[in-house]
Amino acid sequence: MMKKTLYVGPFLRIIAFVYDFFLLLGVWFLVGSIALWLNNGTILNPVIGIALVLISGWAFFAYFWTKSGQTLGMQVWKFKIVNSDSNKDQITLGQTMLRYLVNCGIFALFGMPLFLIYADSRKQAVNDILSKTHLEKINS
Repeated sequence: MMKKTLYVGPFLRIIAFVYDFFLLLGVWFLVGSIALWLNNGTILNPVIGIALVLISGWAFFAYFWTKSGQTLGMQVWKFKIVNSDSNKDQITLGQTMLRYLVNCGIFALFGMPLFLIYADSRKQAVNDILSKTHLEKINS
């Protein structure tokens, strides 16, 4: 019998991100289409395009993380994000921004920093520690 873990490991985090990435692609197509329409069909400067991708990506995650603590991928795999401050459960916009920026770095490094969970005594990843949040499994 497999031992059930109380922490959310790197593979589960990556699988949930894959779900969310497909939803995020839809958001980016919508934002890009609107930006193109507003610019009379002329392609935007690449710097503006990258800024729109980063800002809309953060808005996507910030909305779900602050509303319910879960994106669709997190709901499917039954875990949520919570504030590490014992007085609060919901995370702040500042925490979402910091977590999102660190997640971008983790993504750029092909998810490898997530495996530091195994070296941390509290089984937290870099994004958990820096944003003062953590992921909890949901019992159902």
